[in-house]
Amino acid sequence: MTANDSTADPRLVTEIGMALARGGLPATGQEIAKLVAGYDAQNLGVAMLYAVPEARYADPGLRFQAGARIADWSD
Repeated sequence: MTANDSTADPRLVTEIGMALARGGLPATGQEIAKLVAGYDAQNLGVAMLYAVPEARYADPGLRFQAGARIADWSD
């Protein structure tokens, strides 16, 4: 399978190629084709992360808090 394969969605080939280029990541046609082939499975996996109703509004496990804590290091 190559990026020019007739079964590959040309929209996905273009979007994935552009995303890689914007990130400065070089990729061959074969590498892009593998990413296109796995796109549906990856997209389903991401959708499943949001499918759990209980986790819909939960806070993420890691959260950046800009407030600094003053620590007394004089001891």
